[in-house]
Amino acid sequence: MHISMNMVMILVSLLVIVPVILFVLADKGGLSKKKKAFDAIAKANDVQFSSQEVWNNTCLGFQEEGNVLLYINTQNPEPIVQKIKLNEVKKCVINKVMKDYKNGDRQYSELARLDMEFSFLSNTNPVAITFYNAEDNFSQNHDVARAEKWLALIDKHKGANRRNVAA
Repeated sequence: MHISMNMVMILVSLLVIVPVILFVLADKGGLSKKKKAFDAIAKANDVQFSSQEVWNNTCLGFQEEGNVLLYINTQNPEPIVQKIKLNEVKKCVINKVMKDYKNGDRQYSELARLDMEFSFLSNTNPVAITFYNAEDNFSQNHDVARAEKWLALIDKHKGANRRNVAA
């Protein structure tokens, strides 16, 4: 009786543990493939990251040499790649788009989209990079904190060559 009970407990434990291990291994393999794809795109754009962050289907990286920010989004079959020279950035802001809901007498707000918009010293059009879009991603993963962290890095490095020349 004890042997059969022990066998059932071992079998149930394995039925729970094995799928969890398989999901973890699959996630690590997927992240590794994405990272390799992002590195290949960065290499094609002559960028070697000093710092980078990968989340969902997005990569944002910074190269100190040349003061370059590279944004890669592989959500669509054709990846979106934006290379931004921070020496040419005049201003960078975070744009939050909220969606309001009403349930009876209660009002709810939820983040619908989170972008970072760059305006430049030259007359080129502003560029926006997307950190979060509710239509593409169903869950937020500290996206506001991530955007604020990158905004601090961008503010620190934008116009770095202009400051060195003026001094």
